[in-house]
Amino acid sequence: MTMHEVAGWKSRADYARFLSLQYAARRPVEAWLDHHAPIECLAPAQTPRIAEDLAALGHDLPPPATSFAISSSQDDASLAASALGAAWVLAGSSLGNRAILGEMRKSGSDAASWPHAFLGDEDMLTFWKSLRRQIERPADLAEVQAASAAAKSVFDHFLRIVTPNRTEPTPTLAARAS
Repeated sequence: MTMHEVAGWKSRADYARFLSLQYAARRPVEAWLDHHAPIECLAPAQTPRIAEDLAALGHDLPPPATSFAISSSQDDASLAASALGAAWVLAGSSLGNRAILGEMRKSGSDAASWPHAFLGDEDMLTFWKSLRRQIERPADLAEVQAASAAAKSVFDHFLRIVTPNRTEPTPTLAARAS
């Protein structure tokens, strides 16, 4: 199931739901990266841009997902490789965000005028370009395995947020109000 299938973007409410899911899932991943990533793997925070878009839509922030962790040894090389894998997922998603923004602009509907600080973020695209140099360089097997495991952890985390049979509750806008 993709974020597009979950949210649909047929209405402002659908779009706000998509942004809320993104916020809830990204917030703990960004916190993990802030704590563990070397500077070259520290992706620009997207949650402030998501918050900006939700505010412009008149929606409150959802609570972030309860937690995110990557199982890896605590040595610097393993943490750096894990951070690279996690950053790859977040930065790579910016390419999908650009495609979504393009769809919204071409739709001929109200979607073209919805706020898009998150979807149109140039900082993440710039980061993606610099990260590609790190991803495309030769690496030893342990580094590749740590980065791959971390990327899978991020994908699994996002899936827990958006799939119906997840272990964490789906953040809702109503939950924020209570």
